[in-house]
Amino acid sequence: MALVPINLATQSNPARFKAEGSARLINAVAEDTGDDAKAAWTVYAPAGLDIWNTVTASGTGGVKAMLETDDYLYVVAGRKVSAIDLFGVVTLVTTLPSDGQAFLARNRRSPTPEVCLVSDGVGYIITGTSIATITDPDLPPPISVSVLDGYFLFPTTFDRVFISNEDNGSVITATDFGKAQKAPDNTLYVLGGERDAMIFGETTVEWWSDSPDGTGNFPFVPVASINLGCMGAKTVVQLDRIVAWVANDGTVRIQDGYSARRISGYAQERMIGAVADKTTILGFGWNEPSTGHAFLCWTCDDWTIVYDIGTARWHERKSHGRVNWRGACSARWQGMTLIGDYTDGRLYSINERVATEGGEPILMEVMTPIIHMAPYGFVINGVFVDVMAGVGEGVLSEDADPHLMLSTSIDGGKTFGPERRIALGSRGQRLKRVKDYRFGMFGPGGCTLRLAISASVNRALSGLAIDADKLGA
Repeated sequence: MALVPINLATQSNPARFKAEGSARLINAVAEDTGDDAKAAWTVYAPAGLDIWNTVTASGTGGVKAMLETDDYLYVVAGRKVSAIDLFGVVTLVTTLPSDGQAFLARNRRSPTPEVCLVSDGVGYIITGTSIATITDPDLPPPISVSVLDGYFLFPTTFDRVFISNEDNGSVITATDFGKAQKAPDNTLYVLGGERDAMIFGETTVEWWSDSPDGTGNFPFVPVASINLGCMGAKTVVQLDRIVAWVANDGTVRIQDGYSARRISGYAQERMIGAVADKTTILGFGWNEPSTGHAFLCWTCDDWTIVYDIGTARWHERKSHGRVNWRGACSARWQGMTLIGDYTDGRLYSINERVATEGGEPILMEVMTPIIHMAPYGFVINGVFVDVMAGVGEGVLSEDADPHLMLSTSIDGGKTFGPERRIALGSRGQRLKRVKDYRFGMFGPGGCTLRLAISASVNRALSGLAIDADKLGA
């Protein structure tokens, strides 16, 4: 018996036609374990989501925005705006009049910063648990809000970007605005970056530097621009020093100096292109200190795609009974990485020691690249999986006696045959061999293997091999 090693997928990268390529990772994260490990790449189940708190939500949508300060975590869920204090006590701040997108930013005012909320053309200032509408007549209806150097940045109509007074969000001067210089496109969002403000338009992105001249005039000066715009304000993601967005050409871009580097592949771009209303795509990012990973995520009603910054590889996420993931936005609060729910007011903490999402199972799926011996057919006598064994534990039977579900496809992963259930072994059965035999004959087009584990246990795949015989041409 001569075993043929088979590559595990290290990212979701299905080809345009499934018969040409079928590799996918769903609820599975590839980690470069290097030459010192058993395999160069290992595929793990993602960290789970533990319910931390719940805020009231109303209207449409789940958690739309979160922002942390020293004393409160602010959450917009549907139309409800809430503040959560250091003890986890939730206070309702206000109920918004409509279901539009929501944006939050905070300035440097001490000891209590001002938090600015913009939704559906109205600006608000939150201080502690009190809220007031911005009534300054010099501010046209704002589209969104961000902050840089103590100034709230408000993109408005006619390509104008207004700023508030420094660390005073309620006061706006009529002449304190700038306009995009590169092209007269609609400004969708302004991001206060590490040094410069980024002005995201429909067809361009500009960088403005805060360079006051001592006259008290508008202090921001354009310094660079590119002929590449933004698909929607909510697609812009800022994580630490990283800024990424879905561009108007349907690619995902990451800031690279005063430029934008493409990080999406054709597979992700086809998914983005298939969304009818691109403004419904939401972007956010988070760090996982316990696993060492940092992720950028974009989600909509139809899918969720996640980019691993460390490995530069993509995977997909799906929650139980859904086609997308339940995550919608993120925040870092009291040492926790929090994720807001896509459909309601639940808030989750990311926890690698939890193998569920809010108590629901996480189905880890790996679909291999197409296995073939073209132009010959072949017979698979056996499949051997290098998977973490002896991990069964818990009171539920599927957790105490976990199984790997294995199936084959002859059409590039469009459809799969009956599942085979292969035991992974109960707790302590570390020498359990995960294998199965007699998979039958396949043509020159080859086959795709689907490996799935739904048990709420530690899960890791390091390798795959088949015992196969080549048939005549």
